[in-house]
Amino acid sequence: MGLWTFMGVVCTLFALFGAAYLMRISYEDWRLLPPVPWQLWLSTGMLVASDAAWLLAARVAKRRHARRAGQLGMLGWVLAAAFVASQLWAWDAMAAQRVIVTAGPAAGFFYMLTGLHAVHVMGGMAAGAWVLAHRRPDGGIRLGEGLALCARYWHMLLALWCAVFGLLFWMTPELVRTICAGLGLPVR
Repeated sequence: MGLWTFMGVVCTLFALFGAAYLMRISYEDWRLLPPVPWQLWLSTGMLVASDAAWLLAARVAKRRHARRAGQLGMLGWVLAAAFVASQLWAWDAMAAQRVIVTAGPAAGFFYMLTGLHAVHVMGGMAAGAWVLAHRRPDGGIRLGEGLALCARYWHMLLALWCAVFGLLFWMTPELVRTICAGLGLPVR
């Protein structure tokens, strides 16, 4: 229940930042971000692979294969660390294109949203490390429960990442205006 509550709060936080992004995009000083750096595609692949590893770890643990489940959990953890590293690499690539935090509202949102997501990934890594470090040697059900919670959290992180990615790189002022007009909302 605690994880569901936390995930609800995290999703609400990202939804509010997403709403702020959509409201801010219609102002005259808005400048679109440059094309997606390839490092973000790499990080997306790392997050997908990490999610899959956590899910497989949970499934293997339910079959009482604690050693294999632990290995898959470690793989998920390492892939999550690679995701964070590739995010930092993407920040460096954006900075090389002169997209820094103070370059404009779009750049500020880029760093805030990707940074906030990376912080939540690192929180998941800490929780996953705790689950893996405290597993019982007999491969008891607690490992399976812990890994299932990690897998659930990783599913949410992946869904949030897809939403953030789409928001940052595919949402344009024109698209927002078209959507608002179609919904009968005021258009700036």
